[in-house]
Amino acid sequence: MRKQSVNLWAVVVCVLIGQILPALWYTAFSDTWMALNGFTAEKMNSESPVPYLASIVSSSLMAYTMAWVFTKIPIKSMIAGLITGFVFGTVFVLSETVVKDMFSMRPLLLSFIDGGVSVLVYTVTGSILGAWRKYD
Repeated sequence: MRKQSVNLWAVVVCVLIGQILPALWYTAFSDTWMALNGFTAEKMNSESPVPYLASIVSSSLMAYTMAWVFTKIPIKSMIAGLITGFVFGTVFVLSETVVKDMFSMRPLLLSFIDGGVSVLVYTVTGSILGAWRKYD
């Protein structure tokens, strides 16, 4: 019997997509997001690479961990991966973001903007990892 293993090429693709989707998402919601946070365009013009590096590390850890979990469950199709990714993103990220923001007295819309992109990334990551499996 073949054993499912982590497909590192799929993880790399998921990390790249994990950088592209949030960039598009926050471009679409930039005015609302900045207003809800009380940010100005001048304040957002930071040249620091640290947030981008943190995002790459975070995306890498998330995609690899999800790929590893998918070998244990095991996820055997794109649809199963999509559903599992959606559930992971909703339960582990969106719900926590909403609760944290409630205690911080931040607007609910901000929670859905920040958490929604994670649900999207987790869903797309799950579908890619579910479709692009590797066997030893």
